[in-house]
Amino acid sequence: MSALGLAALLRRAGAGQAVSLLAMLAGFFVVAGVLLFPDTLFVVVPTLATWHAMTDAGRVAMQGVVDQAAPVVVTREFLLLTCLGAWAVATSADGLTFRARQPLLALVPALGLFVFPAIVRNSSPAWYTLWFLLGAAGVLLTEGRARLATWGVWVSSTRSRPASGWRLPVTPAVNTGRWLAVGAGVVALAVPWVLPGYGREPLLDYRTGVEASGPVAINPFVSLRTRLRASREETLFTVRAAEGTYWRLVTLDQFDGTNWRTSGRPADALPFTPGVSDDQDPRAKARELTQQFEIELLSGRGDAFLPAAATPVQARAGQPILRNLVNQSLTTKRRFRQGFRYTVTSRVLLPDASALDGVQGYKDTPGEAYIDIDNLSTRVRDQARYLTEAKTTAYQKALALQDYLRGPTFDYDLSVPELTSGGDQLTRFLFDVKRGYCEQFASAMAAMARAVGLPARVAIGFTPGRQSGDRWEVTTRDAHAWPEIWFNELGWVRFEPTPRTDQVEVPAYTTAAGRQPVSTPATIPPLGGGAAVTTTSPVNPGQRAELEDRRAAQLGASRRSPGLLERRTVQVPLAVLLLLVLVPSVKAVRNLVARRRAGHQPRDAVASAYAEATAWAGDAGIGRRPAETPSAYASRIAAAYGPDAEPLVELTGLYVTAEYAARLVTSPDQAHQARRLARAARSRLAARLGWNRRLIAALSPRSLFAPRPVMRRPASPPASPGSARRERDDLALRR
Repeated sequence: MSALGLAALLRRAGAGQAVSLLAMLAGFFVVAGVLLFPDTLFVVVPTLATWHAMTDAGRVAMQGVVDQAAPVVVTREFLLLTCLGAWAVATSADGLTFRARQPLLALVPALGLFVFPAIVRNSSPAWYTLWFLLGAAGVLLTEGRARLATWGVWVSSTRSRPASGWRLPVTPAVNTGRWLAVGAGVVALAVPWVLPGYGREPLLDYRTGVEASGPVAINPFVSLRTRLRASREETLFTVRAAEGTYWRLVTLDQFDGTNWRTSGRPADALPFTPGVSDDQDPRAKARELTQQFEIELLSGRGDAFLPAAATPVQARAGQPILRNLVNQSLTTKRRFRQGFRYTVTSRVLLPDASALDGVQGYKDTPGEAYIDIDNLSTRVRDQARYLTEAKTTAYQKALALQDYLRGPTFDYDLSVPELTSGGDQLTRFLFDVKRGYCEQFASAMAAMARAVGLPARVAIGFTPGRQSGDRWEVTTRDAHAWPEIWFNELGWVRFEPTPRTDQVEVPAYTTAAGRQPVSTPATIPPLGGGAAVTTTSPVNPGQRAELEDRRAAQLGASRRSPGLLERRTVQVPLAVLLLLVLVPSVKAVRNLVARRRAGHQPRDAVASAYAEATAWAGDAGIGRRPAETPSAYASRIAAAYGPDAEPLVELTGLYVTAEYAARLVTSPDQAHQARRLARAARSRLAARLGWNRRLIAALSPRSLFAPRPVMRRPASPPASPGSARRERDDLALRR
């Protein structure tokens, strides 16, 4: 308000734009100093200390924008940034409105104040959306009135069209605008569904990521980082379960040398079907864990995934739950919100050293994508081989990598500005910085595991959280990332390389005691209840291939061959056909509306018939020229088409009499005659033009955008017989 008031005073004083801007900037400096930095002022005058305090606060606030997630604690630094943004919006809006004389453009900076909270808020933006739309509508209406006032007085009265009642003036501009609006509406309804990408997932969805027939391009670590650095610890969800475990959201399988991404697409999500996915071997030793989730602040955070223990075999909720078979995530068709509840039963692996410490043949399982290291630096590859060169099994190599990252060389630290930007962050983390949090440690172990031939991926989710009875409360501080390595006869096995002293759980099979092999048979709890099954038989080598085939078949079912109306070769011709049918239909409706408007007014009926005939002639390529009078047009057509133009010539005579002879009364018989002559003129001229011109006349939209004749007849007193006779004679001479 102070900025706008100062701008108004400066305009009244006649200050130039540059002087006004500098004065408003100085005003912001003073007001911000008084409100936020009063201890640095000399009475109310800012000093050099005020400037230094503001620059330091701005630097801290910008770093907070990178490090923290909304909502944040209200601090002086964030208040300064907010006030600066509001001042910039007010200043730009004032300049656009009063200096540039473009008040409509003033809505653009104000739109930023509306869009930003609409994106980051958890609650519905309905209330401030309403206020913004009302304000925008007020600006548009005020601007429209101001522009109309500069055009002069709008003249319209009951005399503009005798005996027809009050109507808005019909001008070429109004008519053109009307049909442009109709045409735009028709195109907006008919064309989009034939365009490429219609009906598919959005190219950019700020809540779920980017999808362009490929992997998700928004790094999930961004959400993880902001949660871990949040200044306030907030509950994201609660779980009722017999025991706590890691609650997984999504797995990432593609590595570009810096970031991990998932190759899973929204189209890969299928309705959840009970049973074990290819995330683990169905013969592996495991136990079932039932979890009852209730979402708190996890909703509205931009996450489309539901947390659950790996590997889900059953899921129930008030709405359908989908499972992505590529990244093993759970989601819903609709965005879940606070209070959403669902129940998941997972089959949690129980691996031990005996099952893990064996020879692994990774020829076909689980896929070459999980050992891709094309973008991994040579230093990282050499380091991974050096750490595992004395190890003979996949289990021993994985333990060596975990021990290295959890050793005294590395420290857990949430503030690592050296790794927030720049290239080859993994190499700098391992050899230079050697500090980081779960993002760096999980990425490093998964990448180095691939370097030594172990299929690996990164999982994003949460640690168990705080326990209270059988209830687990998971907060922003529990956000976590960890690597998973594939073991034949088991599936994806979790490891914990992050040297965090609290909250993380180091798997028992990676502890000193758990690394001792124990020769015990594997007990498999059945999914459908009943007695447990104990087995020591090896897994069928073809089992993994069968699981891959099943997943491919399920994905193939979701990507079924398109139906007849979904094929592009059918959609495009169908759209063209609809447009071809649409043009004649719109013309027919237009003519019908014009006839109904004419009603029982003979003069209007004559004018409508003439307009209909000349509109068709214009579409056929024989219409009136820009400066041609009706009589001159009729004479030209008569000279070109001879007797076939006689109905048009006679119709023109009726039209000229009705339009320009105000003292002559047009009878209903003449109105009926005009309609018959219009049909006859169209029929006889069409016969002379040939089928191709008739087709063009039927499909051409030219007349839909051409202005209709404007009929303005001044009101006149009733004509005497003598004056009417003289006017008729003058009209005959004029023809």
